[in-house]
Amino acid sequence: MKLILVRHGESEANISYLLQGQTDGKLTKKGIEQAKKVGKELKKKNKIDMIFCSPLGRCVETLENILTGYHFDGPIFMSKLIEERDYGEYDGVEAALVNSEDLNQNNKVNKEMGIEPLVEFVKRVHLFLEDLKLEEENSTILVVSHEGPIKMMTAEITGKTFDEINVKNAEIAEFNLL
Repeated sequence: MKLILVRHGESEANISYLLQGQTDGKLTKKGIEQAKKVGKELKKKNKIDMIFCSPLGRCVETLENILTGYHFDGPIFMSKLIEERDYGEYDGVEAALVNSEDLNQNNKVNKEMGIEPLVEFVKRVHLFLEDLKLEEENSTILVVSHEGPIKMMTAEITGKTFDEINVKNAEIAEFNLL
């Protein structure tokens, strides 16, 4: 199976360096152009059989713009499993003001602030990858998601650590899964 991972295009929160989490957001003009470019690049070298997309607005908008350059007749599924991690009350906060180590603690304060525990985030992204194994082994699957889930999937596929992986907006990453 060929797996193509694409992070959403540049969003308004990205240019403001805000934690976006599960808050809906819109793409910038640059983000829209990035997504259209992805569609053209995918058209040149891939026949996609199936698409999975995070239902959050910035991913849906990215997919819509990808599809302006790539005609697709197959099934499209929205999957909450590949949504960005829920940062609770930290959604919309400047990322530089948030200590990621504190954010990753499984404690009462984070629970009360509505932060999705890291272990739960890892479990749902892992479940998504496990579910993909049920698809046809010769299929090509496009996934439009967020930085966190894409880094998590890439780490699981490659054996790299989460922190070793950098995922830019509208970046295409391709993997062959067994």
